[in-house]
Amino acid sequence: MSGTHEAVRRWLGLLSLALGLLVIGLDTTVLTVALPTLATSLEATTSQLQWFTAAYTLAFAALILPLGVLGGRFGRRRVLAAGLWLFTAGLVVAVLTDTSGALLLARVIMGAGAAAIAPQALALVPLLFPPGQRARAAALATSAFALGLPLGPLIGGGLLNSFWWGSVFLINIPVLALALLGVLRYVPEARGPQAPVDVVGSVLALTGVSALLYGVVEAPNRGWGDRLALLAMFTGAALLCALLLRLRQAARPPAGLSPFRNAHFAWGTATACVVMFLLLGVLFVIPQFLQQVQGHDAMATGIRLMPMFAGLLFATAAAEKLVTSFGIKWVIAVGMLLWSLALMLLGRLCADSAYAATAVALTIAGVALALTLPVTFDAVLSSLPPDVAGTGSALANACRQIGAAAGVAVLGSALNTVYRAEVDQRTVSQLAGGSMDAVRANLAGAEAAAASLPAGQGQSVLAAAQGAFVSGMSAAFLVGAAVAAAMSVLVVAVLPARSSEARGAAVDAETDRRGLPGVRPR
Repeated sequence: MSGTHEAVRRWLGLLSLALGLLVIGLDTTVLTVALPTLATSLEATTSQLQWFTAAYTLAFAALILPLGVLGGRFGRRRVLAAGLWLFTAGLVVAVLTDTSGALLLARVIMGAGAAAIAPQALALVPLLFPPGQRARAAALATSAFALGLPLGPLIGGGLLNSFWWGSVFLINIPVLALALLGVLRYVPEARGPQAPVDVVGSVLALTGVSALLYGVVEAPNRGWGDRLALLAMFTGAALLCALLLRLRQAARPPAGLSPFRNAHFAWGTATACVVMFLLLGVLFVIPQFLQQVQGHDAMATGIRLMPMFAGLLFATAAAEKLVTSFGIKWVIAVGMLLWSLALMLLGRLCADSAYAATAVALTIAGVALALTLPVTFDAVLSSLPPDVAGTGSALANACRQIGAAAGVAVLGSALNTVYRAEVDQRTVSQLAGGSMDAVRANLAGAEAAAASLPAGQGQSVLAAAQGAFVSGMSAAFLVGAAVAAAMSVLVVAVLPARSSEARGAAVDAETDRRGLPGVRPR
């Protein structure tokens, strides 16, 4: 009886941890279908819409390593519970806010909470189960995060059709409350290695990436020759160079970068970073196209994104067999080529394209996602020696979140640059200054400006803005397709083909960890 009771406690503890990870995944994508609503309700510009997504992932990326260290020092359950409280506080702020600035702050708070939750949850899962059940439990926990990604647009779309935009955050509060109660009741406390907290390195990483992306996001609004935008980009690059110099000079790199000596870890992480760059870029652009160009509501948009995740589920089952037959290198390379194909097809869409064309492109993107992201996870995890598995996983996760933020920033800015240039050419002669500023801000502003004009003129202005958006979308996806194709070539050139090579490299990394890590040659 006691054994049954203990088993129930283990699974309830796992469920509690999985709920926290589920919300992290869900909040990564839940805003995708809400962006047009936010543009209207908060009068947010395109750059502000970019930051609503990027702020969450940047805070997540910058804090996951130091908070993982703090969990090992002060107790993983304690830091996890604090992260659940912090995430809930961010949700409350988001629910109550009515300004873009406050929502941006809320997203930063949520990202900080996610950074406290993720490393502790993944570290605590193995402690709940005996060795024979740990792999299954860890797979279930990580699957909860993955499940949140497709649920975000679907749940968000359903809520937006019936309630106000704050409901997409409100729904997560009771879920996190259940997670917190379960963690406190069923999850044991644990500590890890007493590693030092690299405050300086974390600050350099956060400010450097943020400044660089700020310049990229603001350049379309201010002009690519604007002094502030250029200053932000150069400052960000300088701070990141200072971080690399600091790590190179450290006798023991505080960020635990020794895993980068392994080719599978280094290029697996780089590939995952590019995949998140592409995925979040697509999820930033396509919902706006479906809603504001093709006229679908939020729920219909969420449903129309499902072919991507159907392709992911279908191809995930085949990915493992393909890796066994052909090796990691070739599966990832083909996956990146499929990303390039999917993005080129998305870039060919126009305002009156049939949904079938969108569905085919999204399905190919889902298959590409299955052949790249889970496979790179395996390459990264299998390359890590046991004593650096926690740090290495957190490091890879941080890189993925930076890739996600960069995708929204870079592809969103490519869209915004072309949109503003074309909308100036198409509508400048038809509108006065105030209306023109609204049209240049984003499609929501164009809709508002068109509604205030006589019917014929308003329809002409809106059609011109939609045409400009489609041109910007094509440019953004062309950039993404080029990035995916380039990554495919790099994977073929530098990634070892078989996981056995990764294990051998892991042993090498174990014996030599001094200096700034580089990639082990083939």
